[in-house]
Amino acid sequence: MFMLRTALQSTRQCSQRLLTTHKDAPLLNLEHVRTTVIMEQMFPPKLARKGALPKVTQKNRMLNFVDRVHAHKTPDITCILTDFVEGVGIRGDTVTVKRRLFRGKLFPAGQAVYATDENVEKFTREKQEKGIKEEAKPLGVYGEMTVKQLAGMYLKVPMSGDNSWVLTPKNVRVALRKAGVEVKESCITLPQEAITGPEEFNFRITVNGVKSVMVKGRVVLRHNDPSKDERIELPPTWLPTTKIKKTKQSAESLGDS
Repeated sequence: MFMLRTALQSTRQCSQRLLTTHKDAPLLNLEHVRTTVIMEQMFPPKLARKGALPKVTQKNRMLNFVDRVHAHKTPDITCILTDFVEGVGIRGDTVTVKRRLFRGKLFPAGQAVYATDENVEKFTREKQEKGIKEEAKPLGVYGEMTVKQLAGMYLKVPMSGDNSWVLTPKNVRVALRKAGVEVKESCITLPQEAITGPEEFNFRITVNGVKSVMVKGRVVLRHNDPSKDERIELPPTWLPTTKIKKTKQSAESLGDS
């Protein structure tokens, strides 16, 4: 009892000394850190007779270090998404994500579940009922992200102010390419009424021939004499929260309609 009291007093004095000598330093983390260390007996005790306890000596208490489990990198978790997660996948996808992402965000928010046999069977049955084939997934996570970005777009289509013209899908494709998006003309659907002047219009872009998105645009006249150009304030091409990398989209992201 005396030895235990002495040890506690020594620990308290050491802690007070550290806190007084390092007033400006950040507080020390005195919480217990959970660790796992695997040890093995160097000299296991001999087997005892039936009904008797083995004889343990000081030599049998010697341990040998085997492994430090908490020093290993935690493996990723394979899960099934229950909702669309930007940058990860769509509902029903079986993906492998970081353990921190799954336990800290996806699982608490109900966006993913463990890939158990019951859950795999459940989502497989759901795909069969909806007629979705696993080997022919038309629109993946990047397709969904592309649709979301295009929905918040305001495209400015420059046209000549000195000559007569009729807006065609080719003109829209060129304007989209200048905005950082590569689309085939067959994916663009313009309004039935011909556009021959500076006006706002809505057109459709079909992604992978499966899902279409309505995009807003406006024709802006450009004259040989810059002083004749329109001086109007238009919305930005992309929403402030939308981040676009001006790279050429692959055919998988924007396929033929």
